[in-house]
Amino acid sequence: MKFTPLKQFALLVLTSMAMGCASSVPEVSSDFERSWQANHFQADAYLIPTAPEALARRIAMVREAQHSIDMTYFSWDKDTVGLMLLNEIKLAADRGVRVRLTLDDLLVFNEKWLAEVAQHEYIDIRIFNPFSSRSMGWMGRAFDFAMQKQKRDHRLHEKYFNVDQQMMILGGRNIGNAYFGYSREGNFFDMDVIFRGEVIEAFAGNYQEMWDSEFVTPIEEVIKVKPANDYPLFYQALSTAKQDREVVNAIKHSIEKLVEAKFTSVVTTPVFDSTDKLQDNQPYFRRRLEHTLQAPLERAEHVMISTPYPIAVQGQFRVIDQLIAQGTSVSLVTNSSSSNDSGFIPAYYESYREQLLDSGVKIYEYKDRALNDDHHFHVQTYYHNKTVIVDTIQTYIGSSNFDPRSDFLNIEFGVVVESSQFAQQVHDYILSQKQRLFWQVERDDSNQTQWSSEESRVSSSPNYGEEKAIPNWLFRQMSIELEL
Repeated sequence: MKFTPLKQFALLVLTSMAMGCASSVPEVSSDFERSWQANHFQADAYLIPTAPEALARRIAMVREAQHSIDMTYFSWDKDTVGLMLLNEIKLAADRGVRVRLTLDDLLVFNEKWLAEVAQHEYIDIRIFNPFSSRSMGWMGRAFDFAMQKQKRDHRLHEKYFNVDQQMMILGGRNIGNAYFGYSREGNFFDMDVIFRGEVIEAFAGNYQEMWDSEFVTPIEEVIKVKPANDYPLFYQALSTAKQDREVVNAIKHSIEKLVEAKFTSVVTTPVFDSTDKLQDNQPYFRRRLEHTLQAPLERAEHVMISTPYPIAVQGQFRVIDQLIAQGTSVSLVTNSSSSNDSGFIPAYYESYREQLLDSGVKIYEYKDRALNDDHHFHVQTYYHNKTVIVDTIQTYIGSSNFDPRSDFLNIEFGVVVESSQFAQQVHDYILSQKQRLFWQVERDDSNQTQWSSEESRVSSSPNYGEEKAIPNWLFRQMSIELEL
C-alpha cells in the first residue's frame, strides 16, 4: 500500500492527537434537523459504467460546453488525467466558456502551475479553508493544523461537475489517474452518475452559496505566481504528463468510442450540508439524509450500504442497529483491511467487523488486487463507492462516507434517486462481479470468521499481516475515529 501524502499528513496529525488533542463527538439532539424540508425533482440519470468512460464523458462535456463549467473537488492531481482534463477546460475557456473551480486545500500546496491557469480571463479558482503554510510541506501543514485545529479540521469533500447548467456529474471520484483506472500504483473502484433536468438548478444554487461564502479564497491570494500569458509552468507540467503515451492513447481511445448515453427517468431529492457545521460540528447532512430516507428505511426489507470507511460513532452503528432490530436484512460493501487506502482505518475496522457480523450484517470486502475490468492497469486496488440502496427502489449517490469525519467535519452532499431500474443498475455495477472482486465475510458453523471468494477460503484477514497488530493497537489507543 503506497504511503500517500495524505497518510503522511494524517500521521503528523495523529501524533499531535496522541498528546491529548483528539476531537470528541458533539452532542446531537434526537430531533436535530427534523424540520428540514426536502424538495423533489424529475430528472434523467445515467450511471457511467466504467472508470475510463467517466473521464471520457467529462472531456466530451467540456468540448461541447458553450457557456459555463462549474466544478468542486476534494483533490485534483498533477498527473496525466488531472493535467489533460485541465487542459481541455482551458481550451474551453479560450473560446469564452466561463470556468469556476472550487478546490479543498488539504492536498494543495504551492501549486504554481494551478494558480497560473487561474490567470486566464475566463478561469476562476477558489480554495476552501486554505492553510497558512504553503512551502514547508506536510510539516508546515501539521504545525498550522495544531495551531488552528478547530478551523483547519473542516474540509470540502463534495465532487461536482456541471456544464452549461444542462448536465452534471455526481459521485465519489476526485480527479487523478487513480480514480479512472490509469494509475500504475493503485486504482479506486468508484462511481459517477450524469444527471440532467431541473435537479441541476438545486445543485447550482448550492454551488453558488459556497462560491460566494467567506470560506473560499481566490487562489491568487493564496499562491503567488508571476504574470504569464503563455502559462509556462502549466504547459511544462502538461508536457511531462503527456510523455506517458500509453495512458494518453488509452484516454483518446475511450473518447473516440463514446456512444450516446442511455438515460433513465427518475425522481431525485437533493440533500445538502450546512456551512453552520464549520462552527458547531453538527451532522447536518447526515441527519437530513436520514430524515429523507426515514419512511423507506422503516419499512425496508433489505438495505445495501456501500462505504470505503466503516467507522462507528462512539462505538455504535446507530442506523444499522436500528435496521437489524426491526428485522431488515443489511449488506455492507466496503474495503478489506488490505485494500483500504488509509493506513489507520483498519485498526478500528478489524474490531468493528466482528461487531457487525455479530449483529447479522452480511459483509463484502473488496480485494487488494481485484481484477477489475474498470482498470487499465491491474495493480493495488481500493474501494471508494459511496451509496445506499433501499429495497432496490431508493438509491443514495453522493460524497459522504457515512463515517464520523463526513458526519461532523466535512462539507458533503448527495442525491436520493427513486427508480427501481436505476437502483438495480447501481446494485449490479457494484456486485455483478462479487465472486471475482470481493471476499464474502461470514461466520462458519463453529462461529469463526471466514473470507471466501471464487478461488479460496481463508480464516484471517486476507493479505493483512500480523505485523500490523502493534501499530493498530497504538492507533486504537489514540481514539481518533472522528479524524479519519
